[in-house]
Amino acid sequence: MYSKKLRLIIVAVGLFLSGTKIIATEQDFKTKIANMITTNLPGATVGVILQDARSGKILYDYHGNKHFLPASTTKLFTAAAALQELGPLYKYETSLYYALPNIDHAERSSEVALKFTGDPSFKLVNLQSLLKKLRQAKIKEITGDLLVDDSIFDGPLLGHGWTWDSAAWYYAAPVSAIIIDYNQLGVTLFPTKEIGGMVVAKLDSNFPGANTRELKAKLIGVTYQDSETKCQIHAEVDDQNHVAINGCWPIGTEPQHLKLAIKNPRLQAKTLILEALKLNKIKLHGKIKFAKVPANLTKLAHHESEPLYLLLNAILGESNNLYAESLVKTMGARLFGIGSFKTGSLAVQQILTKSTGIDFAQARLHDGSGASRYNLLTPVQLSRLLYTMLHEASIGKYFRDAMAISGVNGTLQQRFASFDTKASIQAKTGTLAGVSALSGYLTTRSQRELIVTIMINHAATDGAALKRFENELCYFLVNQV
Repeated sequence: MYSKKLRLIIVAVGLFLSGTKIIATEQDFKTKIANMITTNLPGATVGVILQDARSGKILYDYHGNKHFLPASTTKLFTAAAALQELGPLYKYETSLYYALPNIDHAERSSEVALKFTGDPSFKLVNLQSLLKKLRQAKIKEITGDLLVDDSIFDGPLLGHGWTWDSAAWYYAAPVSAIIIDYNQLGVTLFPTKEIGGMVVAKLDSNFPGANTRELKAKLIGVTYQDSETKCQIHAEVDDQNHVAINGCWPIGTEPQHLKLAIKNPRLQAKTLILEALKLNKIKLHGKIKFAKVPANLTKLAHHESEPLYLLLNAILGESNNLYAESLVKTMGARLFGIGSFKTGSLAVQQILTKSTGIDFAQARLHDGSGASRYNLLTPVQLSRLLYTMLHEASIGKYFRDAMAISGVNGTLQQRFASFDTKASIQAKTGTLAGVSALSGYLTTRSQRELIVTIMINHAATDGAALKRFENELCYFLVNQV
């Protein structure tokens, strides 16, 4: 038998002759990564965990037990808990109920109800199709009230630790049981070509309820440099879902589309229900009220979402906050009877404690998307979750398949494009101001599979520089391990 030292020399020579670069020793490997961190991110706090996907052996640990703001890698916990608790085939259901008409007035119903359950994929066209079922049932009049049941979710509508300046933007859309077209609205800006000129802003007409909103805008054209350093755009949406935008915008020629969040989902629902009734030529004599569905009403129709394993593409692939938060509140409702950020976050921790053994007393979870500045997780905890899910025979495939793939789709579509077909990354990204993260599965050119978690906090450099470091480290791993 060869000695250990001789075997290493033989392997090194073989790899050298085959054209593969290597790091001579394990210590050289660790030193190289540490140097990459200190050279590229000298002022930031960085954590890195590398784990063998098959054996679970930790190959490299740099601040693995430090606490970090996880940003959107939090969604890995949300998705894993949802698959375990709800199951991959779980579907959201939005239902229509009515009072059966009597024989003498077959075209009238005394009361109608819509029950929303937080389906993040529900759209205006689905609402219109549901109410069309009334018309198909020969109902032309609702003599009483139309009830809207959104009781499965509780407030607040925005998460704990979300920043005030994010509230008007689409990624902070209100998490109500009522979600219609992502609870968003659109604004198009038409830049001025002159510094000091006025930017024209218009509400996009293709967003639901656009004709019921007002837009007040006062935006001044400035240089791009000034828009980054001296002033900014500020948007507000009030309780009537009216929009105000002020501040500055860079001069230019191309229209820019912005997505904002409505503030009042109930008012939005009222508006869209009335429009849908009018579209279907159904007269409502009473009012739209918010209450639970009475027991005496009969279910007439319902709309189902896609199954959970497909909805997860929006969460792990595209990093959609609203989808993640709706799932968290759904799990809170399932386990504790009411869906809120608190009950949902507690549900996620209880579910995952059983399967992963993670001690959540050494973590903080306040939402399901990672938008909260109160969340704290360690690289080791993320790695343990990924290892557990990889080896979950029944649901692990759904979890992994929903992640973005390097150079192919989601948040990794524009990254790692130069990887050859033998190497790839399936991972969840995370981004906040001064924060970046990447956590997932990396396949090296030698077809070894690693679990990789990179977490960066307290960085003064821009987000692009943080992503470049993550890319550089992953390129190094792909070629050296």
